[in-house]
Amino acid sequence: MPERLCIFLAAGTAVARSEKVIETSVYNHNFFVIDGQPTGPDFSVSFPFEIKGEEMSGFAEARGDRIVFLKTLEEGQTARSGIEGFGAGDKDHDIRIENRMTGAGVRILGDRPISRILFWSIRTTLCPEAFIDMKIEPGKDFSWRITFDFYTLF
Repeated sequence: MPERLCIFLAAGTAVARSEKVIETSVYNHNFFVIDGQPTGPDFSVSFPFEIKGEEMSGFAEARGDRIVFLKTLEEGQTARSGIEGFGAGDKDHDIRIENRMTGAGVRILGDRPISRILFWSIRTTLCPEAFIDMKIEPGKDFSWRITFDFYTLF
């Protein structure tokens, strides 16, 4: 049975103090290193939707709702792709990174809809980066929360 180890909350608020509408996006880099393990077949990255994305240099591929690694990345190798397939609501802002060998995982849960996802990985880190669009009217604010839930698989 999975056990919750730690929860980390990142929250932000942007305020439009100008007379113009502010339109921009925000994202977290999400550089995850789990137990010092190299990026490879013991890892998976999953989403609550069917992934559509580009081929990742032969090192990883999308299979249904997850990214799987075909081999362990060596120094200087990169797996990256834009990820598509998410919907307009915030229910798709739910990403999991798990390592089957160590039994460790992290769930990234946002309270705003995703506007874009970039996935980038090298030997030492996995980085799913979910962008949130903001449109802030003059004198108004825009807030968001991202919860990082660290857990064990077994």
